[in-house]
Amino acid sequence: MKCVILDNLRSAHNVGNIYRSAYSFGFDCIIHVGVTPQPDNPNFLSSSRGSEKYLERIVFEGMNEAVSYARSKNLAVYSLEMNVRAQRLREASIEGDFAVILGNEALGVSQMALEQSDKIISIETDGRKDSLNVAVAFGIFAYDAFMKLKSID
Repeated sequence: MKCVILDNLRSAHNVGNIYRSAYSFGFDCIIHVGVTPQPDNPNFLSSSRGSEKYLERIVFEGMNEAVSYARSKNLAVYSLEMNVRAQRLREASIEGDFAVILGNEALGVSQMALEQSDKIISIETDGRKDSLNVAVAFGIFAYDAFMKLKSID
């Protein structure tokens, strides 16, 4: 099982695009936390292009609930975030069942979520811009995870 946890994302366009990538790369569920837009938003629908029909959607008010849910399903918990503890994506092992936490567009992954993560993963860039759009970052992560898991099969 592979899930995405959306930590108070604000942009319905980003959320819809994350759904498309999640569906394309074999994820099973999306967990909405806090203010993350829901599929009834027109901007979400225009970005998701129908992929929401194929992914389980779970909603929690807070990150503690979302992480507890992931743990109850025996999922490893990763955060995709630039952080001094982060492993580079290309070097990070990704195997088995997991949930990946994506952070708010302005604030990133919450400190509490980082502390509860088994692994923090970052995407290496050349340093001209130190962050990527959350939907773009997830697409890169999802493809990398897809390829790593495919090589295990």
